Amino acid sequence: MRFNESEFRQLVQKTTESVMRLGTTSHVVLDRYDRAEEMLSAFLRSVNEPFTLIRGLEWVNSLEHDPASEMSASYVEWIALHRFVHLLAEQQAGTLTHWRHYLSAELEQPKSPCFQAVLEAFSIFLCKQGMNSITAKSYCSNVRRMLMYFENQGITQFQSLKNHDVAGYFLTDRFKSRKLKGFQTELCSLKKFLNFLLDNGYTHCETLCDALPKIRGSEEKIITTVDKQIEDDLLADEPNSLVNKRDQAVLLLALHTGLRGCDIRSLRFQDIDWEKEVIHIRQKKTGADLVIPIDPETQNAVIDYILNERRSCASDLIFVTAVGPTQKMKRVHYRIKYRAKGTDSYDRLPHDGLHIYRRTFATRLLQSGAPLPAISEMLGHTDKNSVQAYLSTDEVRMKRCALDLSHIPCQREEY
Repeated sequence: MRFNESEFRQLVQKTTESVMRLGTTSHVVLDRYDRAEEMLSAFLRSVNEPFTLIRGLEWVNSLEHDPASEMSASYVEWIALHRFVHLLAEQQAGTLTHWRHYLSAELEQPKSPCFQAVLEAFSIFLCKQGMNSITAKSYCSNVRRMLMYFENQGITQFQSLKNHDVAGYFLTDRFKSRKLKGFQTELCSLKKFLNFLLDNGYTHCETLCDALPKIRGSEEKIITTVDKQIEDDLLADEPNSLVNKRDQAVLLLALHTGLRGCDIRSLRFQDIDWEKEVIHIRQKKTGADLVIPIDPETQNAVIDYILNERRSCASDLIFVTAVGPTQKMKRVHYRIKYRAKGTDSYDRLPHDGLHIYRRTFATRLLQSGAPLPAISEMLGHTDKNSVQAYLSTDEVRMKRCALDLSHIPCQREEY
């Protein structure tokens, strides 16, 4: 059979209608379906074959989907496309009647038994050191890529690894046009791995780390915030959204308490003392305890979500998914730009992420005259110098620091 574009687009339309009946009305999801439809249609047209699950998975697995972090944008997009293919197949078979999980293909791994064993040992080593599981996974992903490069060069044993082999990896396309911060982060993980090899007797070459590039330099972060108009647009009611009240509660928590997104997603009923009007948590990033006040507007938004929108379930987590299996809200479940669609704020939003509210919270405290130690304490910083980055956002006081040029001699001369 040959590819029939009209039939394929009808299948996509029916699939979208079924998904909406199951509860998905997010602009983000529906817009992604439109993009996926065009991409998959172009692929099927190029091979001139009708859509099947096998053909669809062949297409989606050919796309770049091997990021350093499972939460990177490219991986999230690939997972969504993978799910889209399965939804089309379910609709085609007439079985798209309820939500289910679709397992994606596993990432390619080194073929050498030696490399596999050492990579697993390195992962265990990182966990025993107390490293965050997501960070450890990112480190192992960086190492896995380097090991696969070695295999392509015919190297399958660490004892045969030389300095020029390590240096050659950084000449590959992976490191072309790489941002400084990403380069430094990957170097850190690879250096830790090479030291692990030496310390555990997998190699006797003591100079492997010397083959890593020496990257010097730093990047100044520009602190981005939202203004009152953007805030109003993001908080505006979206009655057609299944997560309208949840979005508003999450936004106000970040904007009025400065909590990190990971801590908001992990918030439990017992973490809020409604009588004392405080939140008491142990921070995910630092492991330090944090007690912060919660204002009446934010309290009301959280209560409104719990009573009028949150799904009935046994979980003690406050924020849970709105459709599909009931589970903890993940990072990808909260995106802010779609709430600003149709307004001037959409193009003015610096980026699409919850952390911008935390920055706005800190900036407003600074502009109101709060001392830096108090701001640092509210943000839960373990390093008190971290708050210094927000000084640049107080334009009024920054102008007071400008040097007076009136006493600098200046004369006109011709050259």
